[in-house]
Amino acid sequence: MPRLMAYNIEWFTRLFVDGNKLWTEVAAENPSREKAKKEAEKRLPAIAEVIARIDPDVIGITEAPNTTTTSDNRDTVAQLEAFAAGFGLRCSKALIGFPSRGTQEIALLYDPAVFTAEHSPGGQPGDHESPPFNQAFHVDSDGDGILEIYEHYRPPLEVKLTRADTGAELWLIVVHAKSKGIFDAMDRVHFERNSERNRRKLFAECTSIRRRVDEWQDAGRDIVVMGDINDGPGFDWYESRFGRSAVEIVMGDIFQPEKVLANRLGAPKWGRFGWNPSTARFTDQFTGDLVNALIDHIVASTAIAPADQSRARVWNPWQDDELEDLPQDELNEWKGLISDASDHIPVTLDIP
Repeated sequence: MPRLMAYNIEWFTRLFVDGNKLWTEVAAENPSREKAKKEAEKRLPAIAEVIARIDPDVIGITEAPNTTTTSDNRDTVAQLEAFAAGFGLRCSKALIGFPSRGTQEIALLYDPAVFTAEHSPGGQPGDHESPPFNQAFHVDSDGDGILEIYEHYRPPLEVKLTRADTGAELWLIVVHAKSKGIFDAMDRVHFERNSERNRRKLFAECTSIRRRVDEWQDAGRDIVVMGDINDGPGFDWYESRFGRSAVEIVMGDIFQPEKVLANRLGAPKWGRFGWNPSTARFTDQFTGDLVNALIDHIVASTAIAPADQSRARVWNPWQDDELEDLPQDELNEWKGLISDASDHIPVTLDIP
């Protein structure tokens, strides 16, 4: 039963140097770079161990290493494949789609013995509603009857996966959607305006993704959308204001149940520290409290039905009952690996 994994690997690009090498393969050039090398020496083995223990066949990676056109000679595919080779990972082949306009890419790492993968972008060039993801699109994001123009800052990665054993095809969209975070002092001064603007941008991006899902469903394809959607149930007050979350936009219209993308994790529960399950933790900017958030997701066509609910999983050692059954020393080791590897926690879906 193939396993799909969504993983935001925090600033993965910082663990590589020019020439697509791992930091652990080179000497620090000067004392100021020693901190970067030490971070890589700590995090790279942890990331590799998390992947090896979860043992996925396909990993949709957000915050993947950069692809650049400057003299530093960075290539996402080369860096990911060097990482996989250096740690002997089964997922050894990498794929990227349209490069990001900034730092951090969206990429795929997969086991070539289980799947073949190809970038397979949809959309019609020049179309205002559903162009390729590297082109501008139009959405009425504020309900005033006027279409606004948006672009994906990080174009979602569209992949055609083909099973090596059966030839069955699966269509995948890996997403790193707009963050709603308020990060600097001037943004805080204009908190209300910026919070609403960021959420409308997020909704627009997810509307664009949903249009592609509809296009693919009309073509009879089985679809999985995975990645860091930067939104989830009850994430902030603006969700109640708009009456929906970005995840719900991607999942689809309840009045077309046959076209809804199912979330096999089930309904999360709100507790003392936020949501359970959760894939990341944030500090509330006003109270200073740490709040657990479910912002990394895997949703799939209803035809992609696992044998039971347990086939979908958030590998959170502070919340996962299966992991909590481990001996205490093993559980503590897992918590350390998860913490060292990234500020996000992997989500998996086992498919038939």
